[in-house]
Amino acid sequence: MKKYMVYMDDGRDCFKAAIPAPNEKAARKYVEGNGEVIAIKDVTKDFPISLDKVAQALKNAQFGQIEIDFITRCLSLNDIAE
Repeated sequence: MKKYMVYMDDGRDCFKAAIPAPNEKAARKYVEGNGEVIAIKDVTKDFPISLDKVAQALKNAQFGQIEIDFITRCLSLNDIAE
């Protein structure tokens, strides 16, 4: 899974959305209907996510261990966090 920054214009505002997707085509499809896609940038290397930091943040927010395990495993299985 890669991380993309998708830049869009809905006719009123320009905005960006961070989208995890296997490829650029899938990222474009995910935002379909939200405005014209202006650009898509692969930002995978720019935004590394640490599983340890995510787990610690969730623990600090009073999440239980089961919830922490579910969330961190999903991130790991989808190659979003390391």
